[in-house]
Amino acid sequence: MELQVKLDSEIGRLRAVVLHKPGPELEKMTPSTIHRALYSDLLGTRSARKEYRQLEAVLSQVCRPFYIDDLLREALEASPQAKAFLLDKIAAPARAAGLDETLAALSVAELADVMVQGVTGTDFNPLYNLYFTRDIGVCFNSHAMPTHMATQVRAREILITDLVYRYHPVFTRNRSHLNPWDNVPAGTRLEGGDFQVAAPDVFVIGQGARSDRNGVDAFISLKRKESDLFHVITQELPVEPESFIHLDMVFTFLSRTHCMAYKPLILDENHYATRLLKVENGVVHETLCANIFEALHLAGHDYEPVFCGDGHPLYQEREQWHSGANFFAFAPGQIMGYGRNEYTIEALSKAGFEVVEAWDVVDGKAKVDAGDESRQVVYTLESSELVRGGGGCRCMTMPVCREDV
Repeated sequence: MELQVKLDSEIGRLRAVVLHKPGPELEKMTPSTIHRALYSDLLGTRSARKEYRQLEAVLSQVCRPFYIDDLLREALEASPQAKAFLLDKIAAPARAAGLDETLAALSVAELADVMVQGVTGTDFNPLYNLYFTRDIGVCFNSHAMPTHMATQVRAREILITDLVYRYHPVFTRNRSHLNPWDNVPAGTRLEGGDFQVAAPDVFVIGQGARSDRNGVDAFISLKRKESDLFHVITQELPVEPESFIHLDMVFTFLSRTHCMAYKPLILDENHYATRLLKVENGVVHETLCANIFEALHLAGHDYEPVFCGDGHPLYQEREQWHSGANFFAFAPGQIMGYGRNEYTIEALSKAGFEVVEAWDVVDGKAKVDAGDESRQVVYTLESSELVRGGGGCRCMTMPVCREDV
């Protein structure tokens, strides 16, 4: 099957996804660089890679996985313009680090490695966050769009994504690349963890520490060039604590009928506003809603909540901290998340989801049948290291192609 960029939902059967296996870049993090790298703890790379095998095992039975570092190298090999584009974009930081001539002389494979792993002893830092591929680009409808990061430490990740979308044959054959960020106000932010595709014409976007209204407006300006009518639901998020970094840490789609929600923020009364933006013939009509579920209803889509931590006053807080609401659906009603969030998994079980340990897939004891909609299944990943990075299964996946729902 020739791959096309096509993504009109959060739950359609997955056909292609972009990943990054935790690698040597994580071993270069030290206690003195943790916070600059946006972490709160060091990861054991070997343990993290072992745990990551669970995610790979499940997804490899469903779809075609691509790896962002491979895509970068292949894009550089495919187009002479790609290397020139890359060197031009990194010219200033490379000069500041005394690396401009060194980088220009590298082979394509060496340059791709350096882009990810950095150069020891310089400000050309490793890309510590790259295994969270969700944040660096979004595919929607037939488009592939690099995001716009809130922090400079992740800027090179966006450059890599932009290059891949511009020059890799997977994307160029579809002419899918879009980049709306050239003429936006300074400080504009929109990250992939805040961007969800509820339906072809319904998008849910978080506004908090990493995405803002300017980012939403940039997306609307892009989308209304091709659509006379669509909806954008915005959800305000707390700036602190860090576990509320993105919308997908408190809300994710699970099936045709269910969403995972962190109840205190998504459904309880609070001062974080939910707005429905109906964009019709280029004009934005704004409605203040009680919550995301009401906004989805007004946009023509009804869901029932499953609560992170089973809605328990204590455990919902503890489990949200460890990505308890961050599930990734790779088919309707077939999802992945961390098994350590026991109360959340119990809530899913009550809602009719069969619980399967992902290690059983790795060991060949269980098979993944993404085409069987008679079963709702949550595949649980054992995790003590990956979770230290501050994200879950949705954070670690960038879908490129899904079947229609």
